[in-house]
Amino acid sequence: MNNKTVIFVIVLALIVGAIVFLSKPFGGNQPSPVVKQESGQNSSEIGQKTADFELEDFNGNKVKLSDFRGKPVFIDFWAAWCPFCVEEMPEIDKVHKEFGDKLVVLGIHRSETEEIGEGAQFAQERGVTYTLLKDSTGQVYKTFTGGRNFMPYAVYIDKDGVIRSIKAGPKTAEEIKKNVEELIR
Repeated sequence: MNNKTVIFVIVLALIVGAIVFLSKPFGGNQPSPVVKQESGQNSSEIGQKTADFELEDFNGNKVKLSDFRGKPVFIDFWAAWCPFCVEEMPEIDKVHKEFGDKLVVLGIHRSETEEIGEGAQFAQERGVTYTLLKDSTGQVYKTFTGGRNFMPYAVYIDKDGVIRSIKAGPKTAEEIKKNVEELIR
């Protein structure tokens, strides 16, 4: 084999290895101190009840998902480094303002991937009015995504705590509003 062939084989092996590594769930099925799952519960599938979780908001107050049972919930996982998240935040804020107390909107910051202060400053500069929570360990994110890496990641949960829709990747304003309207019906 010549040098070009050897380099090609090495680069190809590295790419395949990276794809395999990134497609597997991170952290396995390890229990989390912030995520409470009932036996047989899978928080990453449509039609399943969500696991309960408790996170701190950006002011240090504890917030539990179960506190919102009886109301539909829209969860959006985000970080300032995610360009699609940046684009969607104003649209999510519009939905929050439009539907008011008919809908709970939770923006869960991927605090394990960037400084909390950076995320807080970013959201404040954009005038975000919905509740922002810190996922410092990434366990809530891993629970909802099944351990896979998707950004942004949105979960639409009905008033009974059942996942009705999931979107991995960018969302349009129309798509967000349509999913929320279906939850509220």
